[in-house]
Amino acid sequence: MSSEPILSVSPFQANTFHRKAATYAIFGDLLFIVLPLVVISIVDVSVGRSLFAMIESPELSFGSAVLFGQTIIKVVSGFAHSKPSGAEQPVFVVAMIIVFGLVPSLVVLALLLSINPVPHGLQMAQAGIFALGVVVFFIFGVTGHAQSLRHGSRPLKITESESSVLQDTVL
Repeated sequence: MSSEPILSVSPFQANTFHRKAATYAIFGDLLFIVLPLVVISIVDVSVGRSLFAMIESPELSFGSAVLFGQTIIKVVSGFAHSKPSGAEQPVFVVAMIIVFGLVPSLVVLALLLSINPVPHGLQMAQAGIFALGVVVFFIFGVTGHAQSLRHGSRPLKITESESSVLQDTVL
């Protein structure tokens, strides 16, 4: 445990600090979700398939479903610690993610596995849903993770050495 004195920070500084930490965490999560798709693309290219062969395979829809599912987890866990007055907001967000993200990605996955040859429109829908999944995961994942950090079990305490880093990020 550090013997440095603890400084108090303004709510704006704490919010900025939490948001930046959440952004790094979500970016790391996103890299681990996308990594298997990158490896599959590398293997496809090395055996002579096109770089865009991933669009034809159901792995992209599976990745979309994982992204939307992880987004739901981040939103629910982030707002679990927040004040009950905003309880209806995460329910609405989760419902929107399920209806416009998770269900379509699973429907496209099921169609890709059952239709042969795969129509071009279905391939484009799969790519679009994956791109949407990345955007939704990043936006709502950062917000949910920052909420979790902000309203976690202990208040934010920053030492003098961390304060200089915090001031650099705020300014």
